[in-house]
Amino acid sequence: MDYNLLHPLSPQSGVFQESGIFDRGQLRIHWASYYQVGNARLPAVLVHPDAGGLARDMGGICLSLAQAGYFAAAVHYQRLENPEKKNPLFCWKSPEDVTAALNFLISHPRVDPERIGLLGYSKGGMLSLLIASQDPSIKAVVSYYPLADFEEWLDLERHSFPRTLFIRGIRRHVMKELQVSTWAEALPMLRVASPIHQVEHIMAPVLLLHGERDSTAPLEPVQRLQQKARSLGKNWELLVVPNAGHVFNFRDEEQANATWEKTMDFLNTHLNR
Repeated sequence: MDYNLLHPLSPQSGVFQESGIFDRGQLRIHWASYYQVGNARLPAVLVHPDAGGLARDMGGICLSLAQAGYFAAAVHYQRLENPEKKNPLFCWKSPEDVTAALNFLISHPRVDPERIGLLGYSKGGMLSLLIASQDPSIKAVVSYYPLADFEEWLDLERHSFPRTLFIRGIRRHVMKELQVSTWAEALPMLRVASPIHQVEHIMAPVLLLHGERDSTAPLEPVQRLQQKARSLGKNWELLVVPNAGHVFNFRDEEQANATWEKTMDFLNTHLNR
């Protein structure tokens, strides 16, 4: 993958960068922000990478957002109980964990707390939706190829051999991260983490961007996710990218361009740029 496919990370005059690490209980937050020099409060976007990425990998994306007039901050998380895991799949253990980075963003003197958006990729897309479910003040969410329903995704009865071997391996990994001994213990936590079960609590407009041929996070559950939101009268859009797979925007320049344009239009509309 090329995180800088559309967003080269090069020094830009007039753009300030901050980075750091801070702890909230047992949650460690890695932070990198970019914004234009000045005094005015800016609309802000909190950016979450995919499971394989880190905050620094989102630097080019944040720089593009900063050049467009946003305060952009990328974050990833560690658990202090298991610090060797750089970016665990399940990083939050409490409601306070969910909004820790958001609260840090809102407290920044250059951020307009009335104009906050969320942008995330894969796992980061799910985290963005979960944050929005906990804070009704969020004004926009852009979620690239999220997994809509963990329970369904890891249901062995939905798969045949040899795919079941892969699913069993993921189950073991999930149980280890959640520190449970049985799959039944894991299920309540997975339901909380699944966007399909949080739709009712998300007040912000949402843009979903998904590849037609995504074999990692299948399209059909995301289509049902949008349909559920629409049935509740919520403003959710879904852009399906033809012939695209997972993390398409970090692999294909044409697909990346089309979805980034849609992303910026959506953020500009709902954050009043």
